[in-house]
Amino acid sequence: ASCSIHPMDERELLTLESAVTAIQEAASAVAREVERDRLREASLARLSTVEAELNRSQLALEKIIQEEMK
Repeated sequence: ASCSIHPMDERELLTLESAVTAIQEAASAVAREVERDRLREASLARLSTVEAELNRSQLALEKIIQEEMK
């Protein structure tokens, strides 16, 4: 992390936006697996937790992007 505060440049912004997209894709894949209901209950419960964590991470990244664009 840089010590100096500077506005995000377009490249940095695109990198974070790419991360948001990757998280969305991962959350969708996990949700599809949960919906298939082919795994043991314990595994489904863990996958549901992973999906929730991915969604929280996505929201956190989106908030950072919004704050940095101000």
